[in-house]
Amino acid sequence: MSKKLIVTMAVMSFALCGMAFAAVENIKVSGDIHAEVFTRDFALGAISLSAKDHESLFSQIRLRFDADLTEGVSAVLRLISEEGWGERGTSNNLKVDLGYVEMKEFLYQPLTLVIGKQELRYGNGLIVGNPDTNQGKVSGSAIATNLPSIVADLSLLKSFDAVKAILDFSPWTLDLVFAQVDEGNTNSRADDELLIGGNLAYKWGSYNGLTELYFFNADKAPQSTQTTTHKDYVSVVGTRTQLDLNDNITLGVEGAFQFGDYYASSTDNDRLRAWAGQFTSEYRFLNSYNAKIGLGYTYLSGDKPSSTERYEGWNPLWEDQTPAEIINVLQSNTNASLLTLSGSMMPREDVTLGLVYCRSDFAKKLGTTSYTPTIGPASGYAYSVKTNKKHFGDEVDVYGLYDYTEDVQLKLSAAYFIPGAVFNQGNHKNAYSVRAGVNVDF
Repeated sequence: MSKKLIVTMAVMSFALCGMAFAAVENIKVSGDIHAEVFTRDFALGAISLSAKDHESLFSQIRLRFDADLTEGVSAVLRLISEEGWGERGTSNNLKVDLGYVEMKEFLYQPLTLVIGKQELRYGNGLIVGNPDTNQGKVSGSAIATNLPSIVADLSLLKSFDAVKAILDFSPWTLDLVFAQVDEGNTNSRADDELLIGGNLAYKWGSYNGLTELYFFNADKAPQSTQTTTHKDYVSVVGTRTQLDLNDNITLGVEGAFQFGDYYASSTDNDRLRAWAGQFTSEYRFLNSYNAKIGLGYTYLSGDKPSSTERYEGWNPLWEDQTPAEIINVLQSNTNASLLTLSGSMMPREDVTLGLVYCRSDFAKKLGTTSYTPTIGPASGYAYSVKTNKKHFGDEVDVYGLYDYTEDVQLKLSAAYFIPGAVFNQGNHKNAYSVRAGVNVDF
């Protein structure tokens, strides 16, 4: 057991012992229920793939308790159940989604300490937001969802087992984070997955602006297969700025650089040198329809197949971004060039209509005739591809929301993916996803 982990456990034990007999001043109970029916086909024409033509129903149910204790101490507990209909009685279908204690002015007036299972998200979720990434890791994960694997990307499980220290020197805020993301499958320290880092944020005095500077380290790269003491780590440094130019326009830009050791095999490590850049924008028409449009672009570096000593492929780390529903499933969050156009409007006060278009390309040619998504509903399926093409595909998503009451919302969405030139003829059939559901908040 590492010294860092021993120190962390000691701090947690001290804090929790002090709370053992704390008086509860107020408890708030809240939650939400989501039920959905869907049909999806990610096979791209390959009949043998089990990603073809799935129809089913599932529910996601959360119950949250917020307790205000004494002297700036509060606690949060949220339970979650995610499962397909008719799958009652399966093991571990009820999980602890959140479970943390927050202590304000902990030993020092500007310091807030948060200990336990909590959500962590910085920036737009390019680096930290979801411990399994929002592609939905089905197996080999400490918090794998019980949803049917074909919709694992829709899981609401996003919490980290972490200790977070927040130093608030307004307008400056510094977050320091330690998280044990995955314990691994053995008692060896080598296969543990740790997140360590910090995020320094500055809120501008004008333009509703925010600038962030961050550094994070993965003490075993997420999604790595190595279980030995062979080096395999990722460090990332980056910055993000977002501001409102006026009431109509919001702009944002983020850039990050990764370095470290990439585990190529049990006898080979490459130097990791990768980078990512992202631009986001939104224009609001400020009319009676609440209409708005958005334009975004993301570049995630890819590795050169000919390189043997240097690995340049972007590591997704703990990303939580969805450029488009099906592209998010089929294309791993690396070696990608993504252009996104979006728009929405409210033809009446209780109805929202929206559309998203995304063009996806590989940043570097694959150099292989077979492509397999790393994780998620289509992981394990090998698609036949060309080595001399980059265009991955085009997707159009449409959705409609109806606010039945203030607490009940109905949603219908459809996504349609057209494979690009990179796919061979055998995998050139279009993919789709159609979903309809109801959400209740209380």
